[in-house]
Amino acid sequence: MVSEKQILALVERFEHKLKQLLVRYNESRQQIVLLEEENAALQESLREEQKQVLELRRKLASIDKTPVVPIKKSTHTINLESNSALLGQLDTYIKEVDQCIAHLSALS
Repeated sequence: MVSEKQILALVERFEHKLKQLLVRYNESRQQIVLLEEENAALQESLREEQKQVLELRRKLASIDKTPVVPIKKSTHTINLESNSALLGQLDTYIKEVDQCIAHLSALS
């Protein structure tokens, strides 16, 4: 037969294990809350990055639709300068798009 002392020892071990389980449960709940907050922040960041990518694509599309004006000899230097400026701006847009794509790829 089981003595009262043995039953008390079993109850104490059970209480101890139950307390450990409650501590683990609370820690897990806290971690879940933190992860959900981080997830929400990352989702918002992703939405912002996607908006930037769309805007850059629109800008790039508008640049692609800009008609090419043939260079005349009398305005040769002016067109070269404006072409150079446009090429510099296009390079900037392409770099921004590449950065956005790299960032989105890293999030996947």
